[in-house]
Amino acid sequence: MRAVLMERGRLWVDEIDTPTPGRGEILVRTRACGICGSDLHAAQHTDSFVATSREAGGAFKLTTFNPVVLGHEFCAEVVESGPGTQQRFTTGQLVCSIPMLSRQPALAVGYSDQIPGGFGEYMVLSEALTTAVPAGTPAQAAALTEPLAVGHHAVNKAALQGHEAILVVGCGPVGLAVITALKARGAGPIVAADYSTGRRLFAAGQGADAVVDPAQENPFAHPELKHRDLVVFECVGVPGMLDSLFMQAPAHTRIVVVGVCLQTDRLRPLIAINKELSLQFVLGYSMQEFQESLQQIADGGFDVAQLVSHRIGLDEVPAMFDALQNPEQFAKVLVEP
Repeated sequence: MRAVLMERGRLWVDEIDTPTPGRGEILVRTRACGICGSDLHAAQHTDSFVATSREAGGAFKLTTFNPVVLGHEFCAEVVESGPGTQQRFTTGQLVCSIPMLSRQPALAVGYSDQIPGGFGEYMVLSEALTTAVPAGTPAQAAALTEPLAVGHHAVNKAALQGHEAILVVGCGPVGLAVITALKARGAGPIVAADYSTGRRLFAAGQGADAVVDPAQENPFAHPELKHRDLVVFECVGVPGMLDSLFMQAPAHTRIVVVGVCLQTDRLRPLIAINKELSLQFVLGYSMQEFQESLQQIADGGFDVAQLVSHRIGLDEVPAMFDALQNPEQFAKVLVEP
């Protein structure tokens, strides 16, 4: 089968063996797979990614320097069920799955050199972690389940009471997923901040009540945020961001850290202590949140119509990784093998 391989930042299309489903697994054909910010991190900062994965584990388990087929935000079509399955799915049925394979040890789909991710024509998935796509839901919309589950989980962890003002810092795909989840539950007002004009437009399209260019205006000074309990969703994940938020945030602000920073960071706890700031780190989602996100997409509760900005084939992936260094015109990019 054809697939995009990545090795320490180099990406190329090649022929590799089609995977064989093991016990409890199904073989699927990839219909659409999103490019995630963590895919870009894995390519750009492979050494740091591997070192952090080996040291701390977690969801981002790129533990090898060998070539891998990235891609963990996918919708796929069932080809066949392997041994020991419950035959829950029929051939041709669309499915989404939590990107883990329940082997011993478990393997992260899209980060392992033993199994391919969604930037290949075929994958194997654990039947028990796979969910059928509701009838009538396009594969391109269902492929957004994984990133929207991240936003859904982050909003759940924020434990909003309904009286808060909200600032979303960073309007890339993660920030847009958070805004989408916030809007679906009627939270807000929502102010979104990003240096990119294009991404501010995407944020407004997903339901932000106001958008701010931090180069021109202090987001914390926006009138929508005045005299309200404030919750900040940090969706950037670069060194220095948390310390900057500590400096700018008013007392008693709650900060939910959704962005993934792979590098060692420096922050000054005394600033947060003096302001009695609350800091909540979040990771991934539960199986229930994943399934809820897929259902919300199918029902229209999560408005995903404008989230996909580009659809590309395998041959275009290496150039797209370069293009995504300038995020101005991109929301979610889907690879369609």
